[in-house]
Amino acid sequence: MQEFLESLIPWGTEVLVRIQSLSSEWMILFFAAVSFLGREEFYILLLPLVYWCIDRRIGIGLGYLSLLSAWLNNAVKYLFAIPRPADPRLVIDYPEPTPSFPSGHAQNAVTNWGYLALRFRKTAITIGAIVLIVLIGLSRMVLGVHFPQDVVGGWLIGLLLLAVYAWAEPRVTPWLAAQRRVVQLTLALTVPLLLFFVYPADTAGRYPAQEGVTAAGTLLGFSLGIFMERIWVRFTVAGSLGRRALRLLAGLVVVILFYAGPRLVLPEEITPYGLEAGVRVLRYALIGWVAAFLCPWLFLRLGLVDREPEAA
Repeated sequence: MQEFLESLIPWGTEVLVRIQSLSSEWMILFFAAVSFLGREEFYILLLPLVYWCIDRRIGIGLGYLSLLSAWLNNAVKYLFAIPRPADPRLVIDYPEPTPSFPSGHAQNAVTNWGYLALRFRKTAITIGAIVLIVLIGLSRMVLGVHFPQDVVGGWLIGLLLLAVYAWAEPRVTPWLAAQRRVVQLTLALTVPLLLFFVYPADTAGRYPAQEGVTAAGTLLGFSLGIFMERIWVRFTVAGSLGRRALRLLAGLVVVILFYAGPRLVLPEEITPYGLEAGVRVLRYALIGWVAAFLCPWLFLRLGLVDREPEAA
């Protein structure tokens, strides 16, 4: 498979050169904005919006799927280690450090927007999801950071993961809810840690790669936060538009503080790498826990959410 993907690089390069030759300055700016919709920073806005303000259960499902997709995408990237486009004829204003195949933006667009379309089942959302999936994939080629085969591969892997998740979710969720709390807590802690240890090394030989540490750490905190929220908060998203807007604004301020704060205090690189990986796990676990539990707990204390009836 790796040899086949490498054999497509010359063809993919010519496609990118042709695409960029047809692109104007405004198109580059437009697709750079579209590409942001597939970045980590955007999902930090999208996931809390759904979880806190629109539908708690859909938000939980979206959170798990988004993190699993990010984990899987970068694992496949380091497994094949296909180099990024680097032809001197290409203009690459936003270079990426990770391997090229498959496109994370394309894959995550399919899983995230596809999941929302499946769960809400609204024509407008479905059409919007399809348009965004196509545009986000195209943006990676217009910007010269992914070959066409990377984008197609990301779409296909995203579709497969979405199909498996859509099949498993209605079967796993009731089973998990029926288990004792000690079983739920054990799974919430052990599954993300397992994903941490089975992740491959990066191209520099550092094990596990940073992207796997980030995804596994966030999943650890998110899973623990969901477990705690069901015990001590049990919030409902119901409320006026103004009330929902206030909780979104307040929550994002808290999440951004926990997201950006450690970056201002801790150095970008810590040696040895094992220590850096440990710190990164704790940092992203904290972010996941803050979004899943701390913010809903604060909303309840501030009167921005109500509790579900005990029977729920």
